[in-house]
Amino acid sequence: MKQLLIILTLILSTNVISQTLEERAAVRACDCVQKTKTLNDENYRKCLANSIVDVMVKDKNSNDLQLISTVDGIKDVLRKVDSIVSRNCVVYSKEKLDKMRKKFYGDSKIRFVNNSLIIGDDFMQDKKYDFVIENYEMALKYDSLYVPVIDNLAAAYKKKGDLDNAIKYYKKSLSIYPEGDFALMNIGVIYAGKSEYKLSNEYYSKLIRLYPDNAEGFFGLGKNQALLNEFESALENIFIAYKIYVQEKSEYVNDAQKIIGMIYQEMKKANKEEEFNTIAQKMGIELK
Repeated sequence: MKQLLIILTLILSTNVISQTLEERAAVRACDCVQKTKTLNDENYRKCLANSIVDVMVKDKNSNDLQLISTVDGIKDVLRKVDSIVSRNCVVYSKEKLDKMRKKFYGDSKIRFVNNSLIIGDDFMQDKKYDFVIENYEMALKYDSLYVPVIDNLAAAYKKKGDLDNAIKYYKKSLSIYPEGDFALMNIGVIYAGKSEYKLSNEYYSKLIRLYPDNAEGFFGLGKNQALLNEFESALENIFIAYKIYVQEKSEYVNDAQKIIGMIYQEMKKANKEEEFNTIAQKMGIELK
């Protein structure tokens, strides 16, 4: 396999007027997302769809009509708008996310529950998962909405290999704290492990929208897309993950490089080497 040496380059860009349908729609979608008081998945999708309609009505561009003339075309435009918004739109400020985290990850008002967290951590380190589960389930009887216990209980079930219960408790966690990065990331990992890649992608995409500085969302989404043979989208997301890993001096840089190499080989087989290079240039990556 041809080895790719990936060199991160800094590209200085200036604000330009969006030219494509997806870019124009993404600007409107971002504004919609930021103004939405209750940002759930349904409202987010409405923002994407309405933004495309707004652009079509305002601009009346015949080339745009061709892009959405088929069901697959509409899906592709929605996917691209989602990708642009996820990368470039700040849904919640860091201050707001930090405030949410402090609210849901602060100490419980019940001392027994706080002590259960400490005991559970000790059991988890010793890999005594049945004791962990028993401990946390008892804690939930005293404080059924305490997110740290719910997340740790889900993690214990995941470690034990009981993925259905892990999913159950991660979903419970997200029903209380929808912005929880721990639950979003781990439920995405579980669904990917079950080869339910599209479902996994829903959680990774939400992780990206909320935490664009977290490489795990981009890495997980890109890896899944590569497994689904969506190589162009996969490449964009893995490049973003790679850049974040480089900035963080993370050991996962090598994992990102391996997937980039795999995508390169697949795109080369499909005579899309030039497209690979174009995406790399657009993402600020120099390949040698």
